[in-house]
Amino acid sequence: MRPAIYTHPLGTYGHSSGTTLGMWDSQGGVPVNGDYALHYNTVYAIELNTTVTISEWKKDIRIMLEEAGFYGEKGFRYVNKRQEAIKGIAW
Repeated sequence: MRPAIYTHPLGTYGHSSGTTLGMWDSQGGVPVNGDYALHYNTVYAIELNTTVTISEWKKDIRIMLEEAGFYGEKGFRYVNKRQEAIKGIAW
């Protein structure tokens, strides 16, 4: 498995302007857009993925998950609680 984590700002209708800390294909950082400080009272997508090779298919498969997080003066919190299960399977 090859895991990755990254974030981008969220707006009313999806992606928004602001600090972008990594991308699925840019794990070393995002020049310029990733150099700005995070601002209070902003919402970010916390994106997690892992890539696995399926030898029978002769290809890589990437599974992606996304959580929304709020950054404020008191720190970070998940917008809709932290996801703890997928299809009823507890972690």
